Amino acid sequence: MATDHLPRPETPEGFDASRAAERAADPHGWRYTADERAIVHRVIAERRDIRRFRPDPVPGDVLQRVLEAAHRAPSVGLMQPWRIIVVADIATRSAVRRLAQRERVLQADRFDERARHFLDQKIEGVVEAPLGIVLCCDHGDPEAEILGRGTIPETDVYSAACAIQNLWLAARAEGLGVGWVSYYRPQDLRDLLGIPGRVDPMAYLAVGWPDERPVRPGLESAGWSQRMSLDDVVMHERWDDRDVTPAANRHVPGRPVPPVTASTAATATPNRLAAIAARDRSDQLIKPAGSLGALEAVVERWASITGAPPPAPLRAGVLVCAADHGHTTHGTSLFASEVSTQVTAAAARGESAVGVLARRGGHPLLIADLGLAGPTPPGVRDEKVARGSADMLDGPALTDAQLNRALDAGARLAGELASGGHADCLVLGEIGIGNTATTAALVTALTGASPDVTVGRGTGMDAAGLDRKRAVVTAALARHPDAGASPRAALLAVGGLELAALTGAILEAARRGLPVVLDGYAVGAAALAAIRLDPLAGEVLVAGHRSAELGHDLVLAELGLEPLLNLRLRLGEASGGLLALPMIEAAGALHRDMATFADAGVTPADGAGA
Repeated sequence: MATDHLPRPETPEGFDASRAAERAADPHGWRYTADERAIVHRVIAERRDIRRFRPDPVPGDVLQRVLEAAHRAPSVGLMQPWRIIVVADIATRSAVRRLAQRERVLQADRFDERARHFLDQKIEGVVEAPLGIVLCCDHGDPEAEILGRGTIPETDVYSAACAIQNLWLAARAEGLGVGWVSYYRPQDLRDLLGIPGRVDPMAYLAVGWPDERPVRPGLESAGWSQRMSLDDVVMHERWDDRDVTPAANRHVPGRPVPPVTASTAATATPNRLAAIAARDRSDQLIKPAGSLGALEAVVERWASITGAPPPAPLRAGVLVCAADHGHTTHGTSLFASEVSTQVTAAAARGESAVGVLARRGGHPLLIADLGLAGPTPPGVRDEKVARGSADMLDGPALTDAQLNRALDAGARLAGELASGGHADCLVLGEIGIGNTATTAALVTALTGASPDVTVGRGTGMDAAGLDRKRAVVTAALARHPDAGASPRAALLAVGGLELAALTGAILEAARRGLPVVLDGYAVGAAALAAIRLDPLAGEVLVAGHRSAELGHDLVLAELGLEPLLNLRLRLGEASGGLLALPMIEAAGALHRDMATFADAGVTPADGAGA
């Protein structure tokens, strides 16, 4: 029976309406127009990894379209394994940046002579961009039968990777920038965001309006690596075993992070508008872009804290906290506790390093006795909580009441130095025989690192003394197995009164938006405790120097900070922080007083080699 006269049936919505005859007559009929294809290829070619962002918000409808694009990714067996976490809270983004800063510092040494070049690769976009998008792969039940996964179990990962690319291309089409943050340990991000163990956080993406419009990949422009040709990566019929990997990417010779603890007090948030304005001016100065290195970074950081670059003259409030430690009876120091009181008295008379440097720079100096075993010396503020901490081998070093009093005293003293706007920043220091052992124990509790890494020689300790000191720290952590449960637990178990006060001072400075220039190992440990209590406290920190103490490198990495000076100091008393102040002041002067290309009547290209 002839059927060519029968009407063509309607195709239900969602089904292919084409017919075999049509497809045979026009095999290319599914193709877009030439202009449409050009747009698709343009978006692919112009996708870039963005590092610099403007802080302007991303409208909800734009974000929705980008997320929809990710959700339309292909997936084997239609498993759709992607899960998406949108992160907007500044405290969480700050904590993510700290994870990245720590790994950036730790990874730098792997690149040998190119370590400095590696450290120039910026990660400020984690907080500059208004959004972080974490794209995860939920592996689900491994026993569930999913089409295609039986032979290739990794197909869920491949599918989630397609969602990342979809998101990125859609963002580029919208004019949004995306930066893939890869300097973190997946378990750290799981702990921070509460991601279950069956789920892999595949990508943390910083998303926002870009403050750069690169025409080439950033690492290619920076001379880090170069794009291979298509011929380098395409093979025919069989694997061609040749090494075409760019030389820069060839092989060259942990621990969990506690969840963010929300602060109970309002902490000042970073002023990214001011930081970006400072960066914009740095880009306009008569010099090659980025040529002032760490000085440009410190200007931008200072502006993010205070709203302006470092002033000249730069006036610091100097707070030095003194205390003794009960564990010194086990030989953790070559000196008796009486020496703490003697050094504190000399500092108050202006005879020690901190007195000389504070007087020379015109910086107000406040020395406080938080826990000296002896009487409070003349000229020293009496804030004594106890006559030293308890022996951490016998029990907790501090009681709850002592810790609270020390934290409150530190906050109050920092507020006193900052009141009236007479201090542009805070410089912190400590005095106390035995406090390097206390510092090492605290850092071990906070990081889970080995005492082999955290315990150093302190003041003149010989090999036998170093072994004795490590044994005491090891025994103290064994005595307090829950010391790493929280920063407060660590301070109670193995902390010191002066370190607790310095922690309180940092938290108060963060609440006031006041920069804190850190001294050495002990002050760094207090800063580490502070950012565990309030992640945003890390936004006000500037590392003055790297000390000779073994564990200080670890602390700086945990804080994600690069020190301004590396003089092998082991003095304490805020000396390293005070020595860094003239460099910070000079950075501000260069930023403020150098001419711009516009002032000189030249273009940046003319002055690029200046």
